Amino acid sequence: MSFDTFSIAAMAAELRQSLLNGRVQRVAQINSLTFGFEIFVHPTRHYLTVSAEPQAPRLHLSLDKSRRGVGNNTPLMLVLRKYMRGARLVGVEQPPFERILYLQFTGPLQPTTLAVELLGTRSNLILLDPQQIILGVARLPKATVRPGRRLLLPNQPYQPPPPQDKLRPNELTEYTLRRELDEASANMPLARLLPQVVTGVSPLLAREVVFRATGSVKTPVGQIRQLSPLLNAFHTLFARLETGDWQPVLAVDDAGGPQAFAPYPLTHLPRSQPVATLSEAVEIYFADAAAGYAAAKAPLQQAIDQARQRLERRRQKLEEDAAAQANPDALKQYGEMILACAHQITPGQTELLVDWLPGESPTRIALDASLSASENAQQYFSRYRKAQRAGQEIPTQLKKIEQESRYLDQLEQDLAMAENRPDIDAVASALADAGHTRARQGKKKQKQQAVSNYLRLTAPDGATVWVGKNSLQNAHLTFNRAKPDDLWLHARGVPGAHVIIPTAQGLPTEEDVLWAAGVAAWYSKARHDTAVDVDVTVKKYVRAIKGAPPGMVTLRNESTLHVSPFAPDND
Repeated sequence: MSFDTFSIAAMAAELRQSLLNGRVQRVAQINSLTFGFEIFVHPTRHYLTVSAEPQAPRLHLSLDKSRRGVGNNTPLMLVLRKYMRGARLVGVEQPPFERILYLQFTGPLQPTTLAVELLGTRSNLILLDPQQIILGVARLPKATVRPGRRLLLPNQPYQPPPPQDKLRPNELTEYTLRRELDEASANMPLARLLPQVVTGVSPLLAREVVFRATGSVKTPVGQIRQLSPLLNAFHTLFARLETGDWQPVLAVDDAGGPQAFAPYPLTHLPRSQPVATLSEAVEIYFADAAAGYAAAKAPLQQAIDQARQRLERRRQKLEEDAAAQANPDALKQYGEMILACAHQITPGQTELLVDWLPGESPTRIALDASLSASENAQQYFSRYRKAQRAGQEIPTQLKKIEQESRYLDQLEQDLAMAENRPDIDAVASALADAGHTRARQGKKKQKQQAVSNYLRLTAPDGATVWVGKNSLQNAHLTFNRAKPDDLWLHARGVPGAHVIIPTAQGLPTEEDVLWAAGVAAWYSKARHDTAVDVDVTVKKYVRAIKGAPPGMVTLRNESTLHVSPFAPDND
């Protein structure tokens, strides 16, 4: 999960209470997107961590001193070191309902502002001068920036993220809420609708609001008759932004691992417990979640590596067999020679020399001394028939091994991209289905959950985009959800996501297709390349490979787009 409006507001209050007028004594680069600040407020040293990591953007106070990580200093680190040493934190500001925090400093050189944009996969850290000119950026833009998008580069004016085209919380009334409900599908979960129509509502907050109003987080839009319980729950929670009545909690899952954090009680999660500060909850969540996910992934990666080794041994054995039986007709000829020269063979003979062709050296044929001439001939005929069968079967087996190897590449990519337990469990289930690990209990339920967890995104011009995060979701989207005329996208030649653009409501704009192609590149093994080829075709031209694992396809009539990987905001 990522920070939402409420978490940032509560964190801002915490930082004002602990750090205002504190002096920056040290800045450390933990990794290229994560930085630690040592801030002294007499008589205590505080340690502030800020990160723009796409999968773990965060801002919190830490118990331990930040340690410098490996790697060279980034350009942002160099400007932070220049302007932050000796600077004092004099302001912590949050634009209303935004996931942005501005940390304002006065320093020996000049005042600066660190913009901490916790926008999910679009998170960034930007250092600004007093005229709002960019001094440094954690995540520089790609080589090509689409028209209309912000240009975050040093020496350029800073532009805040554009405001969202949604209702503001104070605009949510019975009239505006009823209008949004009437326009939505009756089967759509209300907890999914609220983040799409109201500024400042995260998926976590939406589930809490719906649970408080209806007693269930899965209530569909069509079941809402009375709006007052929903509005009361909504405004009760949003009142905390005005009162600052924060009650930090940390929710845990069945195994005791961190599941979510919030600055208000999470009544829809049964195992949530109060913590002293929101920073404590955030630090536990990101530390334990990362460690737990790494521990869960490790045996699966080991299983993938072992499966690869087994496939390679099989491949080598088949290639050796193919080389040994490369000329089956010679075996047939040897059998015929033995029968033709049977009268020359004496009991116990181990070799037969035959002058088969004039002017050439005699052909040497090995004999089994324990067999008669006829039995030796039959043995060669048997080897000939076996070699014939092998000549037909070995290429098929090698092709099957190649498919299995490609599927392991896909599962390894699925594992690398897995961001939560259901995603990791989906890889475990796929490995079990392929026979590489032992099947777990409850596999059917895990499969259903894995299939339903694909990404549902909205492109800039409004097109719906579906993204499969693993092989099961890829197969489900392509062959169960997509219609024949929907657009289908996939990074060319590498493991990655099947991306679908439904066309029932009309063809998408060229801008939305390019956006979806960038998403397909991001959710592929080539996500760190500067440019990626992405194939685009119509779903009816995509076919599953017969006998291959889920998600493996062939396609035709495709065109190829050359795009930069783009990480969408999927919170």
